Amino acid sequence: MSAIGENIDAYCLKCKLVLAHVIMFKAGSAVSKVKCNTCGAEHKYRPEKPATKKTAVSRPPTLKESIAKRAAAARVEANNAPMQWDLRNRSMDRASAVKDYSIHSQYRAKDVVNHHVFGLGFVERIVSDKSMDVLFSDSVKLMAMNISS
Repeated sequence: MSAIGENIDAYCLKCKLVLAHVIMFKAGSAVSKVKCNTCGAEHKYRPEKPATKKTAVSRPPTLKESIAKRAAAARVEANNAPMQWDLRNRSMDRASAVKDYSIHSQYRAKDVVNHHVFGLGFVERIVSDKSMDVLFSDSVKLMAMNISS
């Protein structure tokens, strides 16, 4: 039987481990409250790690999660952009038409554009009727298109 002030192993929520704790309070013969010897947190006694909760039904991602996922993918693409741009530039048919970029023009995937600041770019995909992803020599940029004046 354990007494107040003695050590006991318990799961610490702060440390996320089963560690040595000091018994601080007992209700009858059961240990009720302990203090972690490692971090000093005082909490309810848990003899082992609590079971993880599983969700029965998967939910669709929220808008915020979708945006975060797209941003992460764009960062990966941006890191790979110089190599991808170089490959596309080398394999490009020199006779193909290069369009000067204009916010008012409409583009399709695989079009080649010349931007006055970013230089030569390749339209990777059409995001919406007003935007597109364009691969430039330094990164993939979200560009506007089909904007009426």
